[in-house]
Amino acid sequence: MKSKHPSLELYEAHRPGLLSYARQLSGDSVLAEDIVQDAWVLFARQSASTIASPGSYLRTIVRNLLMTRARRTKIERMSKADFDVITATVPDDAASPEETVAARETMMRVMDALDAMPERQAEAIRMYHFEGMKLREVAAVLGVSIPMVHGLITEGLAICNRIRKEGQ
Repeated sequence: MKSKHPSLELYEAHRPGLLSYARQLSGDSVLAEDIVQDAWVLFARQSASTIASPGSYLRTIVRNLLMTRARRTKIERMSKADFDVITATVPDDAASPEETVAARETMMRVMDALDAMPERQAEAIRMYHFEGMKLREVAAVLGVSIPMVHGLITEGLAICNRIRKEGQ
């Protein structure tokens, strides 16, 4: 009588546990059978003697196959769904036309306030916030101390914030 291939013996020994595991993960006996069969096909391609823990390896194959199947099913469901139905549930984060106009008006008031500030203060705010310069760089350009630049920017931003809040 011909002896069985070692990987087939391993598969047969682990099959009941694999079926139970696949049923537990999938909730479907028929799918569990298919997945365990697919796992065997993948396992049989490997040299069983090089696998340290064949039982764990088979369980990993089963889990990965189930996850791949679930992803594929989800994608297939989405591709068959009506585009308008799917997009109706996606929130629209875009600002309304009214919000856009209000934001532009507020920005214009803030920019007007910035233009009305003393030149050194407005320049400090522009360099720091719009050009991304560091406080010490602004201080060097303006020829003043870092604490002075910090004070100019803080006072100027307080004015801008007050104007911004009035626009809301």
